Amino acid sequence: MPSSPLPTSRSGSSPRGSPIVAVRGLETRLGSTRVHRGLDLDVRHGELLATAGASGSGKTVLLRAMSLLLAPTAGEVRLFGEATRGLGRSAERALRRRLGVMFQHGALFTGLTVAENVGFVLREHTRLPPTLVARAARLKIALAGLPAEAAALYPAELSGGMTKRAALARALALDPELLFLDEPTAGLDPLGAAAFDRLILRLRELLGLTVVVVTHDADSLWEIADRIAFLGDGRVLDIGEPARLAASPIPAVRRYFEGPRMQRARERSCKPE
Repeated sequence: MPSSPLPTSRSGSSPRGSPIVAVRGLETRLGSTRVHRGLDLDVRHGELLATAGASGSGKTVLLRAMSLLLAPTAGEVRLFGEATRGLGRSAERALRRRLGVMFQHGALFTGLTVAENVGFVLREHTRLPPTLVARAARLKIALAGLPAEAAALYPAELSGGMTKRAALARALALDPELLFLDEPTAGLDPLGAAAFDRLILRLRELLGLTVVVVTHDADSLWEIADRIAFLGDGRVLDIGEPARLAASPIPAVRRYFEGPRMQRARERSCKPE
């Protein structure tokens, strides 16, 4: 596991020691399908929490609920110690500014360049003059590991790895405290996925981020996660460090970690147990 100390919370965050995200009794529905059934979860300040589980276990739906993109059917989501249900428009907008979300397929505006995609967020949420918007966009693009010339490219001109990094740059546009990543390494080759994992860890350390990652990538789970929340039956079945979950007393969790892909990833990982 990463051994660096957890960053201290920023001004205005929930008190040190309390969770930056607290989910209690969460129920969500997609149409007539109930996805979560009384789910509880805490995300600690400065940690990198991954969510895992079988396809359809509700990982992305949980991310959307925690990032204010989906209203729960029941239950509570607290961000930075603040209840999110019933927020006024101004309060919700202020809370959203403290979050960054990277979507699985990038969700970039196809008619805008990379710089314009990043700048769009800044123009929507700040009153920065155009020169500062352009400068800030270039900084975020560099932070995401893209070359300067990528700023002028359109999404159709980007490789898969560049699309991921452009989406990450946009998620970082407002200097978020809490970063949500949905399948960030999906579709990348092993070298590209490993490089993206290293980038996430670097940015977490550099920017003092708390990160929540949805992933099916076995290598990512072993390499970057401080803790893993394993979802099943509409709730968190188990949560803890990867090595502990590999020996979980819960059969569904243990079977997941005993699979051949997870075993190979465990062997490649240099994490102490």
